[in-house]
Amino acid sequence: MNKKPAYFFIQLMLAALLLNACSFGKQTDKVTVQLSWFHSVEYAGFYTAIDQGFYDDENLEVTLVAGGPEVDALAEVENGNAQFGIGTGDSLISAKSQQRDFLAVATIFRNNPLVIMSLTDGNIQKPEDLAGRTIGVIAPDLSTGWDVQTLALLQTLNVDKSTLNFVPINDYHGANELNAGTMDAMSGMFATNEPVQAQLDGNQLNMIYYKDYGVDVYSNVIFTTGEFASNDPDLLARFIRATLKGYQYSIENPTQAAETSLKFDPSLNLALQTATMNAQIPFIATGDAPIGSMDVDVWETTQQILLDFGLIPAKVDISTIYTNEYVTP
Repeated sequence: MNKKPAYFFIQLMLAALLLNACSFGKQTDKVTVQLSWFHSVEYAGFYTAIDQGFYDDENLEVTLVAGGPEVDALAEVENGNAQFGIGTGDSLISAKSQQRDFLAVATIFRNNPLVIMSLTDGNIQKPEDLAGRTIGVIAPDLSTGWDVQTLALLQTLNVDKSTLNFVPINDYHGANELNAGTMDAMSGMFATNEPVQAQLDGNQLNMIYYKDYGVDVYSNVIFTTGEFASNDPDLLARFIRATLKGYQYSIENPTQAAETSLKFDPSLNLALQTATMNAQIPFIATGDAPIGSMDVDVWETTQQILLDFGLIPAKVDISTIYTNEYVTP
């Protein structure tokens, strides 16, 4: 009797048992992510990474916490309630100027999605056309990051803001404010949000993209603390790898990504989530660099806007604010 096959089989079984034992004994790392806003397909990469098991593959158990107007993602990460958060580039620079320890490790949108939207019959096609018009803003005192970007856009083109009438936006559903005639244009809108709803409602729009005029700010960056990045770079690498894999999958399967978003909030409208997912693909996958990666020029532009409007006292070291180390092609 030839004992070699039996011996070989036993060796394979022992190796498999050893591998399973090692896997069984490996501890799963728990991670909490503080989202910047309520659940929507904007966070498709996270949802997909959970649904498709990408986090499981990296031995991670990820909990997503919905945000909202009363939630400060920076504070939640700073106080340890979450290991990662979603924030804006300008808020991270402002925090750094206050000696707060944050690090951006990837971005969801590589291009600035902010637009000024108007109805086509208003004939507002460029920023200069806003002169003499009533413009909707996020805050009456123009203090939010979105409003500051609007002011930066006007300043870039030497449009005198005193020639505009600014009023607060109260209704964010599509083009309701425009159709009601309370304003001629709505500023600080995400091209992936209100305009998508407006078009689904049958409205024809003109959109002025901030990025087309050099106002390029990262609106949705994934950040953690510098201390966390130093103490657990392996966990950080696994988390970003799985998350970006989730975004890549979502880009390739937008309809499925939209359907997955409803698992996290069943009240979401599938048609809107599907249209939103398709609208945000060009902002996530720009084709000129890996998804999730960030450019120093954008960070420098953001810092200059903050300096121009006196929102930070002096320049900070941009190299300490972000890293592409965990973003792989």
